[in-house]
Amino acid sequence: MLSLYSLIWTFLISCPMLLLIFILRRRSDYLTKYGVTFISILYIFCTVRMLFPIEFPSHQKVICDPYLYSFLMNLYAKSEDIHKKIVMAVILTIWIIGIIVAVVRKMREWNRVKGYLIKGTSEGDGVAEGILKKIDPECPIKIEYNLAIAEPFIKGLRHPVIYLPEKECNEKELEFILMHEYLHWKRKDLWKKFVINIIGIIFWWNPLAYLLCKDLDQIIELNCDNAMSKRYSEMDTLYYLDTLTYMAGGRRANFDEVSSDTLGFVKELEVRPLKQRFHYVMFKKDDKKIQRKMNLFILCVSVVWFMASYYFILQPEYIVPLTDMHQENTPFVSDGENSYLEEQKDGTYIFHYGKYEEKVLKEDVENGIYEEYPIIKYNKK
Repeated sequence: MLSLYSLIWTFLISCPMLLLIFILRRRSDYLTKYGVTFISILYIFCTVRMLFPIEFPSHQKVICDPYLYSFLMNLYAKSEDIHKKIVMAVILTIWIIGIIVAVVRKMREWNRVKGYLIKGTSEGDGVAEGILKKIDPECPIKIEYNLAIAEPFIKGLRHPVIYLPEKECNEKELEFILMHEYLHWKRKDLWKKFVINIIGIIFWWNPLAYLLCKDLDQIIELNCDNAMSKRYSEMDTLYYLDTLTYMAGGRRANFDEVSSDTLGFVKELEVRPLKQRFHYVMFKKDDKKIQRKMNLFILCVSVVWFMASYYFILQPEYIVPLTDMHQENTPFVSDGENSYLEEQKDGTYIFHYGKYEEKVLKEDVENGIYEEYPIIKYNKK
């Protein structure tokens, strides 16, 4: 069931996790000790939770806030069902319009970059193709040179192409570049980035979701650097890092940033991410036992957080004061001892207090307004 409360709760429960991911990812000492797998686990659980902002009223524990949340939601909570449906319809309409606008902007970005790449394409001397064949003879990746770019990158989900800049490289440097982009393709990193782009489009209104999309590039690069270091000796790994520095010093000719559907060798002039990549490769600890324990711990915590986020839900609470009812000039005060609720067949309730009766909506009971009163359940027989 999708409701305004479930949307707000999803936002409230996901944002702290997004902030935690962002903070942990920036801690290079954590990454070198525990690897980056535990960050990926957090990404997966947080992404899935955001994609399903629903609630299960019959299997939930309602957390009631009679103060700030009740004050903010007062008008909505007290409105009639038809008005609540109108509010949800307006929110979903704005959400969908925003998604359409985000899709159009993303398509324009991809087409703009595609146009630049078509204009600047030139033929190579075949050296790069030969190196790529040595890496993987069955590799379907094409290679193109382009004047409009300053650093190498791979593009294309179904028909991958490695774009190389017109920049002098020796064969060893070219091998590092091609191996790096080949590993992106082999590890399905472009598909991972595509899925995260979809998340960013869906949650266009959430600045932390945008941060999640932007931050994923660095996680992918760290994983790729780790895979590179396992394929080469220590000296070659240092040479690989030197190649990263060399390729980061260029400037693009025609466009400012590589499209979001590409994965590059290195981003130019971004010092902090580059320093973290260096630190991770040079000082990472391959202690598999510690890393497995950390990953298992994060997995367990994520599962508990994920399940609890659906079991609990935050809703406003409105305290109903003791009601003064007069019976022949004698004050009558309703409380849990002399009043009760009786469930009806249609899901509504009858509130009995003294010799008076009052019809009560199901939503009011579920929101905890009458929680102090006993309930007589409807007998289906």
